[in-house]
Amino acid sequence: MENNHTLEQRIETIERELDLLKSRLYANSQKPWWEQIVGVFENDPAFEEISPLGRPIREQERATALRLRFRRS
Repeated sequence: MENNHTLEQRIETIERELDLLKSRLYANSQKPWWEQIVGVFENDPAFEEISPLGRPIREQERATALRLRFRRS
């Protein structure tokens, strides 16, 4: 019986700590995730180099998706 009581106490402690962590997490995330990361790559030379390369890839993927969509219709 002692072990069950100890286990119950441990579970209650874990649940309280989990609630505390959740409340801290939600308190810091009032903005949407994308607003929280805006500007993360500002003045980053690697991002500046990679960024222009992404546009042609996205345009090609978009064109492929449109062709597939109209082919099914």
